[in-house]
Amino acid sequence: MELDMIELVDQPKSRETSPSLHSDDTDPTICFGLQENPFLDSVNPDYFFRTEAHEEACLQMKKCIEDHISMGLVTARSGTGKTLLTQILLQELDQNRYRPALVLAYPRISRSALLRELANELEIEGLPARASLHKLMTAVQQRIYELHEENKKPVFMIDEVHFLGGDTLHLLRTLSNIETARRKLVTILLFGEETFLRKLDEPRYRAILSRTFIRSHLRPLTPGEVEQYIKFRCLMAGGGNNLFGKDTFERIREVTEGVPREINRLCHNALERAASRGLSGIDRTFLEEVIETSW
Repeated sequence: MELDMIELVDQPKSRETSPSLHSDDTDPTICFGLQENPFLDSVNPDYFFRTEAHEEACLQMKKCIEDHISMGLVTARSGTGKTLLTQILLQELDQNRYRPALVLAYPRISRSALLRELANELEIEGLPARASLHKLMTAVQQRIYELHEENKKPVFMIDEVHFLGGDTLHLLRTLSNIETARRKLVTILLFGEETFLRKLDEPRYRAILSRTFIRSHLRPLTPGEVEQYIKFRCLMAGGGNNLFGKDTFERIREVTEGVPREINRLCHNALERAASRGLSGIDRTFLEEVIETSW
């Protein structure tokens, strides 16, 4: 029988041992009965909390792939889960039907560097270390046609796309044009910060904007989602859902503005400091102390 997510995170979970207020153990995983710290600064698909906005973005990008649309776009404020969404898509795409390639862009990445990254992801062999732009492009294009013959569709995911310059963006547009008489052979999913939309509004990027048929936006968490998010992560780490007092969630939402990365940072600090004090949980008074001294 499936459990509703809200019921799961709201159902109290008793701990077999309750940490003593005088415990010498300062490791939060031991102090709070956790398998690991639930608020680490890492991208772990096991901790993907499916808010309405995240679920919609995931479904829209899958639809973009299934409908053979050339480009899809996800924008969001930094820290709201764009990179984690790429990992979920990698995990959930049918490997028998699709050949995903994930590239993490960086400032001033060149066209050749981007193509080299795609070539590595597609396991293209035999390219010389100083291959020309034309040779790299030809190799990637040939691999796309080979995958088509194998009944596999390439899906290129470009994270941090806001770092790409004009020439590199237009290179992606060229790749998105590879097609047969019936359909596009590759789907390119772009993941970037909100500022990227302003760039696409410029006349020189109009051709790229027109190709992004499906666009989605990840918003920060609502007050209710913040509470469920924190409880969910604690449960996934093997602990209870009562480590944070009921009166802490509204304040956490206010301070972090609902951005998951900021929530993780605050909650991580709170658990570390609570463990060092030998506390059994975090209440509003202690949270205010953490905010005042370490935020």
